[in-house]
Amino acid sequence: MEPFHQRLLTATQPIWKGILAHPFLSAVADNSIDEAVFKTWMAQDYLFIQASVPFLGVLLAKAPVHIRPMLGQSIVGFNSELELFRQQATECGVDLTNEPTPTCHAFTQFLMATAYDRPFEVGFTVLYGGEKAYMDAWQHVKAQQQGVSPWQPFIDNWSSAAFQGYVDWIATTLDALAAEKPEHVLREMEQHFLYTARYELLFWDMAQSGEQWPG
Repeated sequence: MEPFHQRLLTATQPIWKGILAHPFLSAVADNSIDEAVFKTWMAQDYLFIQASVPFLGVLLAKAPVHIRPMLGQSIVGFNSELELFRQQATECGVDLTNEPTPTCHAFTQFLMATAYDRPFEVGFTVLYGGEKAYMDAWQHVKAQQQGVSPWQPFIDNWSSAAFQGYVDWIATTLDALAAEKPEHVLREMEQHFLYTARYELLFWDMAQSGEQWPG
């Protein structure tokens, strides 16, 4: 029987291919990304990571005891990422105080609603979806890179061996959680993974298009 995390990836393969083939990532890899587009992504992803800290906090409160230490380290890691964004924003002149776009707002609301309202294993599945998407995306960028990027710190952050180890831990832990659950729970976990993958794809679209609220 295939591991549960592989079942999730198999079920969302078309969306996953769309994530990796997105023009935003291709442009980062070949150094053709428009600076304004990348700065839009920076500002919005900063807001998303800010919202991810309380998401992890709620998961931590619900987590089985043996999972709590690593989730606590995850919060430390997210705060380190926020500092990376602040440093890069200062160097590049990016305003991190703008309001979230519709996609960013919807994605962060989805995070919090899942963390509060759904069982722990469903929220943990969403965590896996988001972290796996970023690892695959930025490792793909690094593999396709044509010279050093002005945005290299971001590429290196999510393509590192340390981040690979963290995502592997989430996958292994998720498999163990899934082994104890009935099929109807597994289907809910799979549905939320699908939502997460869709949001990840929409997030690249948002940055590329310069999405704004009407009015």
